[in-house]
Amino acid sequence: MKEKKADIEKHSRSEVIRDTFVLQLKLIVDGIRDLLLMPLVVLATISGLLLHTNNPGRYLYRLLSYGKASEKWIGLFDEAEKDNMTPLDLKEQSLDDLIKKTQNAFESKYVDETKKVKLLNKLNSALDDINTKINPEKKT
Repeated sequence: MKEKKADIEKHSRSEVIRDTFVLQLKLIVDGIRDLLLMPLVVLATISGLLLHTNNPGRYLYRLLSYGKASEKWIGLFDEAEKDNMTPLDLKEQSLDDLIKKTQNAFESKYVDETKKVKLLNKLNSALDDINTKINPEKKT
Protein backbone atom coordinates (compact mmCIF):
# COMPACT_ATOMS: atom_id res chain seq x y z
CA MET A 1 0.00 0.00 0.00
CA LYS A 2 1.54 3.28 -1.13
CA GLU A 3 1.31 6.31 1.08
CA LYS A 4 0.07 9.60 -0.28
CA LYS A 5 2.57 12.43 -0.10
CA ALA A 6 0.21 14.35 2.18
CA ASP A 7 0.21 11.42 4.63
CA ILE A 8 4.01 11.42 4.96
CA GLU A 9 5.12 13.32 8.04
CA LYS A 10 7.33 16.25 7.11
CA HIS A 11 9.95 17.56 9.47
CA SER A 12 10.78 21.21 9.87
CA ARG A 13 14.23 22.56 9.13
CA SER A 14 14.71 23.51 12.78
CA GLU A 15 13.88 19.93 13.82
CA VAL A 16 16.41 18.53 11.33
CA ILE A 17 19.08 20.98 12.54
CA ARG A 18 18.36 20.14 16.19
CA ASP A 19 18.45 16.40 15.49
CA THR A 20 21.76 16.84 13.66
CA PHE A 21 23.34 18.60 16.65
CA VAL A 22 21.91 16.02 19.05
CA LEU A 23 23.30 13.21 16.87
CA GLN A 24 26.73 14.87 16.86
CA LEU A 25 26.66 15.09 20.66
CA LYS A 26 25.57 11.44 20.92
CA LEU A 27 28.37 10.40 18.53
CA ILE A 28 30.90 12.19 20.73
CA VAL A 29 29.56 10.54 23.90
CA ASP A 30 29.46 7.15 22.15
CA GLY A 31 33.05 7.60 20.93
CA ILE A 32 34.32 8.54 24.38
CA ARG A 33 32.53 5.51 25.83
CA ASP A 34 34.15 3.28 23.19
CA LEU A 35 37.60 4.75 23.86
CA LEU A 36 37.19 4.04 27.58
CA LEU A 37 35.90 0.53 26.93
CA MET A 38 38.87 -0.53 24.81
CA PRO A 39 41.46 -0.71 27.62
CA LEU A 40 38.85 -1.74 30.19
CA VAL A 41 37.88 -4.78 28.11
CA VAL A 42 41.52 -5.91 27.95
CA LEU A 43 41.95 -5.33 31.69
CA ALA A 44 38.69 -7.15 32.49
CA THR A 45 39.68 -10.10 30.30
CA ILE A 46 43.15 -10.44 31.80
CA SER A 47 41.80 -10.05 35.35
CA GLY A 48 39.12 -12.66 34.78
CA LEU A 49 41.54 -15.12 33.21
CA LEU A 50 44.07 -14.74 36.01
CA LEU A 51 41.79 -14.41 39.03
CA HIS A 52 38.78 -16.62 38.29
CA THR A 53 39.42 -20.14 37.07
CA ASN A 54 35.78 -21.18 37.23
CA ASN A 55 34.34 -17.99 35.73
CA PRO A 56 37.01 -16.29 33.59
CA GLY A 57 34.45 -14.13 31.74
CA ARG A 58 33.12 -12.64 34.99
CA TYR A 59 34.45 -9.11 34.49
CA LEU A 60 34.29 -9.05 30.69
CA TYR A 61 30.61 -9.92 30.47
CA ARG A 62 29.70 -7.56 33.31
CA LEU A 63 31.49 -4.80 31.41
CA LEU A 64 29.60 -5.75 28.25
CA SER A 65 26.30 -5.50 30.11
CA TYR A 66 27.27 -1.99 31.25
CA GLY A 67 28.18 -1.16 27.65
CA LYS A 68 24.83 -2.42 26.41
CA ALA A 69 23.00 -0.35 29.03
CA SER A 70 24.99 2.76 28.08
CA GLU A 71 24.21 2.12 24.40
CA LYS A 72 20.52 2.17 25.19
CA TRP A 73 20.94 5.29 27.34
CA ILE A 74 22.86 7.13 24.59
CA GLY A 75 20.20 6.15 22.04
CA LEU A 76 22.43 6.95 19.10
CA PHE A 77 19.89 6.07 16.43
CA ASP A 78 16.63 6.80 18.24
CA GLU A 79 15.65 9.44 15.67
CA ALA A 80 15.75 6.82 12.90
CA GLU A 81 12.06 6.22 13.63
CA LYS A 82 11.40 9.52 11.86
CA ASP A 83 12.45 7.95 8.56
CA ASN A 84 9.37 7.79 6.39
CA MET A 85 10.86 5.86 3.48
CA THR A 86 10.77 2.10 3.01
CA PRO A 87 12.89 0.45 5.72
CA LEU A 88 16.26 -0.93 4.73
CA ASP A 89 16.40 -4.71 4.49
CA LEU A 90 19.91 -5.78 5.37
CA LYS A 91 20.71 -9.27 4.16
CA GLU A 92 23.56 -9.86 6.62
CA GLN A 93 22.37 -10.80 10.09
CA SER A 94 25.11 -9.14 12.13
CA LEU A 95 28.84 -8.50 12.30
CA ASP A 96 29.14 -11.38 14.79
CA ASP A 97 27.61 -13.76 12.22
CA LEU A 98 30.10 -12.62 9.58
CA ILE A 99 33.01 -13.04 12.01
CA LYS A 100 31.88 -16.56 12.99
CA LYS A 101 31.48 -17.55 9.35
CA THR A 102 34.97 -16.21 8.52
CA GLN A 103 36.50 -17.91 11.57
CA ASN A 104 34.91 -21.25 10.67
CA ALA A 105 36.12 -21.00 7.07
CA PHE A 106 39.65 -20.08 8.18
CA GLU A 107 39.83 -22.81 10.82
CA SER A 108 38.47 -25.51 8.51
CA LYS A 109 41.12 -24.68 5.93
CA TYR A 110 44.21 -23.77 7.99
CA VAL A 111 43.86 -25.09 11.56
CA ASP A 112 44.68 -28.64 12.56
CA GLU A 113 42.09 -29.61 15.18
CA THR A 114 44.46 -31.75 17.27
CA LYS A 115 47.06 -28.97 17.39
CA LYS A 116 44.33 -26.51 18.33
CA VAL A 117 43.18 -28.71 21.22
CA LYS A 118 46.79 -29.17 22.43
CA LEU A 119 47.40 -25.41 22.26
CA LEU A 120 44.18 -24.65 24.17
CA ASN A 121 45.08 -27.26 26.81
CA LYS A 122 48.53 -25.66 27.25
CA LEU A 123 46.95 -22.21 27.51
CA ASN A 124 44.46 -23.43 30.14
CA SER A 125 47.25 -25.16 32.07
CA ALA A 126 49.39 -22.01 32.06
CA LEU A 127 46.45 -19.88 33.21
CA ASP A 128 45.66 -22.43 35.94
CA ASP A 129 49.29 -22.24 37.14
CA ILE A 130 49.15 -18.43 37.25
CA ASN A 131 45.79 -18.53 39.00
CA THR A 132 47.13 -20.94 41.63
CA LYS A 133 50.10 -18.64 42.27
CA ILE A 134 47.85 -15.57 42.58
CA ASN A 135 45.19 -17.34 44.64
CA PRO A 136 46.88 -20.25 46.46
CA GLU A 137 43.79 -20.83 48.64
CA LYS A 138 41.59 -21.43 45.54
CA LYS A 139 43.16 -24.52 43.98
CA THR A 140 41.20 -26.10 41.09
